[in-house]
Amino acid sequence: MHNFEDDPIYEYAKSVMFQIMTVLYINGRTEAHVGAIMRLLGVDEEHARLHDDERIELDENFVKLATELNMTELASVQIPQGTTIH
Repeated sequence: MHNFEDDPIYEYAKSVMFQIMTVLYINGRTEAHVGAIMRLLGVDEEHARLHDDERIELDENFVKLATELNMTELASVQIPQGTTIH
């Protein structure tokens, strides 16, 4: 059996996934679309499509976990007034 905790690619993907979900939560979303997150992480369309009906709830349990993972730093980042995003 593969030990994912020692796999740097798994750890990177998990970190990016939590960052994406944190941004969604900060912007008022209460759920994350699994297939869409998989696509953002580079999963091929055929495989990601299998998860298009799945959602992850971004509730108080997510907030607690995000706090434990130190995602609150990401939440405090503000875009300066007048910034154009391309």
